[in-house]
Amino acid sequence: MTPFFGIITIGAIKNIQAVSAIKESANIIFDPLNDTNVRFVHYPDCQQLIIWLTHPGREYGNVLLRNSMTEAVIEEWPVREKLSGSIQLLWDTLMIEPGLYTIEINYKNGWQHIIEIQKLAEGVLPAFKQPEKFSEENENIESEPIIYRDGFGNILENEDLVLREKVKKDIGRKFTRHIEYEGNFRSGTIIYIDNEVRIEFYHEMGGGNCMFYIDIPTEDQWEAVTRTSISERQDIIDFVAARVKSEQASNCNYKIEKASIGYYYR
Repeated sequence: MTPFFGIITIGAIKNIQAVSAIKESANIIFDPLNDTNVRFVHYPDCQQLIIWLTHPGREYGNVLLRNSMTEAVIEEWPVREKLSGSIQLLWDTLMIEPGLYTIEINYKNGWQHIIEIQKLAEGVLPAFKQPEKFSEENENIESEPIIYRDGFGNILENEDLVLREKVKKDIGRKFTRHIEYEGNFRSGTIIYIDNEVRIEFYHEMGGGNCMFYIDIPTEDQWEAVTRTSISERQDIIDFVAARVKSEQASNCNYKIEKASIGYYYR
């Protein structure tokens, strides 16, 4: 497919409930989304829409990308497919053609977050604001960051720089992390590789309806075994489980347990 490198501008953000929703569940609390929850990041060779959800991602249903002019649904997928952690939604938007769209994120009892966006043609900038565009050349000519200090003269952490570095790392991970395999079907090692991170998971053939299973460190063991933070555990496990299914077990469903991922024949 042809990538479209034009930038995305964020329009109105709404939080609504469908008229047809079942009101018996009206006690459901729905926290609204606002413009601080949505960010578009544009690099010279890739781009990403980042949405920080107001509820755990597992509680949501599907996301729809709808053409605002024709109301046709362009894309639809479960929120869990693009989750990074528990609430961060990472969306590679290169394949979205220039045009006007609405993003519909479905929650319980008919509630929705609605985000209006416009994908511009490559090289076209919005009239009201030029979005931040990162490149090594730009970074080299930037002025020194402002240093903030508390009343005692101690340096405070610059949250903008921390967020920027996190976004760059997240995008880098999205385009580089992958799975490698050693051994054979009966037993072997599944290797998660993410830049300098390398984690090996042992796998073995299962019995009965179980095609095979992968051993994973428990939460208590995770940091000592993998040398990565516990906050990254769920994202890494979700990635491994989904990628192995697509590459090695497309005829199976998987189930993530406390210390294993099992693949079961449908």
